Amino acid sequence: MDGHAETVTCVHGFSQQGDSWDEVRALVPGPRRWLTPDLRATTLPEAEAELAALWRRAGVERTHLVGYSQGGRVALWVAAAHPERVGTLTTIGAHAGFDAAARRPRMEADRALADRIEREGIEWFATYWAALPLFAGQARRGAAFLRRLDDSRRRNDPGHLAATLRGMGAGATEPFWDRLRRIDAPTLVVAGADDAAYVAFADRLAGAIPRARTAVVPGAGHAVHLERPAAFAELLAAHLAGR
Repeated sequence: MDGHAETVTCVHGFSQQGDSWDEVRALVPGPRRWLTPDLRATTLPEAEAELAALWRRAGVERTHLVGYSQGGRVALWVAAAHPERVGTLTTIGAHAGFDAAARRPRMEADRALADRIEREGIEWFATYWAALPLFAGQARRGAAFLRRLDDSRRRNDPGHLAATLRGMGAGATEPFWDRLRRIDAPTLVVAGADDAAYVAFADRLAGAIPRARTAVVPGAGHAVHLERPAAFAELLAAHLAGR
């Protein structure tokens, strides 16, 4: 895609870094170049610009694009804004914004969380975030894996986390479902079978994106690529290969 190996750009979720894709990179075969940036943007337009700048520096004209959760929203937004640059699109645990009834309480909750992160710091946040029911399935990976996740969360700057919640958290995001029809790439929408809300979002995304299909992974919750990396890597490898 860039004149050498195909490029795969992976966008991490809230409070994560680019190294959260390391397992998947190692499991997907083939001579591909992987771009897994530590995203610094705090709004979707900023994220779009940040990825465009990354691709410009790397000499990438066209890329496969993968995103998880918040990174999935970024990937959807960018794929709709620049369909000519995306060879395939893959999302995990993603949506294109809450409808009005759900958005207001989520926005209020995100703003309250942002305030508390600034007030109580990264140690409090890391403990709080790990205990959310949304991530309960990660315990299947064992204590050593959970320690690695915890170490990664504690590398975050609390001010940046708070700004990200206020600027492109799930509540802050203006719904952009109507933009998704612009996405031209073959799209794989992944959700964990134990994450019922996002299975429903996956179905809605697949209905809104012209060339999309869903994959529901058993024995996984919100973070399928972390909870069942081998199963996700198999799905992704097939999708990248056009199967």
